[in-house]
Amino acid sequence: MGSALKVNKEVKEAHQKFVKKLNSEVEYRSLFQSDLLVFDWVDEMEFACPFIDIIVRNPKLTLIQEKEVVKVERAKRVNVESVKNLAKNTQYINKIHEDNFVEPKKILEVRNEETFNIYENRFLYTLIEDMSRFIREKEKILDNLDIVDNKRMEYKGKSETTTEKVDISLVISSESLPNKKMDKKLAQEIKQVKERLKRIKDYVSSWYHSEMMKQLIREHVKPIKPPLKKTNITLKNPNFRIAARLWDYIRVYDTEPKENAKENKVLEDSIDLLKGFLDHSFFIDYSVLSSMNSKKLVQKKQMTDYVLLILTEEVQKMVDLLIRSGISISEEDLLALIAKEIRNNKKTKVIGSDDVKKKFQTAMDDYLERIQKNL
Repeated sequence: MGSALKVNKEVKEAHQKFVKKLNSEVEYRSLFQSDLLVFDWVDEMEFACPFIDIIVRNPKLTLIQEKEVVKVERAKRVNVESVKNLAKNTQYINKIHEDNFVEPKKILEVRNEETFNIYENRFLYTLIEDMSRFIREKEKILDNLDIVDNKRMEYKGKSETTTEKVDISLVISSESLPNKKMDKKLAQEIKQVKERLKRIKDYVSSWYHSEMMKQLIREHVKPIKPPLKKTNITLKNPNFRIAARLWDYIRVYDTEPKENAKENKVLEDSIDLLKGFLDHSFFIDYSVLSSMNSKKLVQKKQMTDYVLLILTEEVQKMVDLLIRSGISISEEDLLALIAKEIRNNKKTKVIGSDDVKKKFQTAMDDYLERIQKNL
């Protein structure tokens, strides 16, 4: 019969004070590249391209007046304004004939020309430039994309027992290992994304060959700056509204932090429960430190005292975790589980003992056989 299990009173008091004085904090960071693996930016661009294409193929034009003083033989169009300007600038007159015929050497030419240089077209020009840049950046990432699922947790705690002050600083980090199955799946997904990007790039390339883009590039127009002005066209034209949606999406995507917000939220929701396990581990680490002794009997006694206390704490915390996770467990289930582990542990010890006996017996038989041969 084994001795009754009983928690040491002094160890229990030390633990109670440890829990009462405990002050700890946890910081968690995740570097999971969920923003790249989702590829929602491809969906947005793919959706917008046909609408932008309609606008580029049918761009808005406006008339502007170009005024220039040229030699009279180069003038193609003269109007009343040209005559008035000549009357004010007599230096442009070459000769006045006897019949009052005026012969100018220079004259103001007024030309009405169509141009694409309006706000809405400059908006399209800026959007297409942004799309081109955005696609180049994403292609570079896709060519070198690895699955990254790195995590880092820092735990700091301070407490007291009946005799000591204790503190701990713990850093745990993990980096994802290469996974051939996942790499193959990712490679297939990237291949599909690149095929879709090819179609988007074909759209963008065709836009750069349009008359509107050629003229705006020749004129070195400046990109517009946000916010987008609310004109009648950008507000009412359905194609422009889709283009404006993509404009906003790219800007938000470029500025928002790339992190797995959902994962961090899950951690925040269960932080008290998870930190409770870390606090308990803090006490376990302290018990190991406290039990270390050059005398084996003393170390064994101290560790045994701590183990009995920790065992009761572990059972309590594990049951609490199961219940909070929605798993019902009865006393019979718990006792049966513990009893099974005890039986397995005893079986292991018996098997281990027999193995040692067999090995010892074999060695002895070999030794006796060699002795007989030498006699």
